[in-house]
Amino acid sequence: MAVKICKDLGSLVLGEADHCQDILALSYIHLPDHLKACFVYMGIFPEDYEISVKKLIWLWIAEGFMRPRMVKSLEEVAEDYLEDLVTRSLIMVKRRSSDERTMLA
Repeated sequence: MAVKICKDLGSLVLGEADHCQDILALSYIHLPDHLKACFVYMGIFPEDYEISVKKLIWLWIAEGFMRPRMVKSLEEVAEDYLEDLVTRSLIMVKRRSSDERTMLA
């Protein structure tokens, strides 16, 4: 009986992982093109790794992911992109500082 339960549990866990991947794929497909590269880039960090927002923004800028805007700096554009990903629940916020800067987990 224990073996059967383990097999069923294993298939349940794998099934949930597949379901989560399907949902994530749908979220990715519906992202605007300018956010797709930024989101995929997050894969370089280990799971549950605390990411320095300042470092992430510099990396995105260095990779050329930011589209310049007349009235905003590249850093401000990157912050907007990051907030957009957070709003879409694709990136988890660990904490926000008093000046509303985001800390990621």
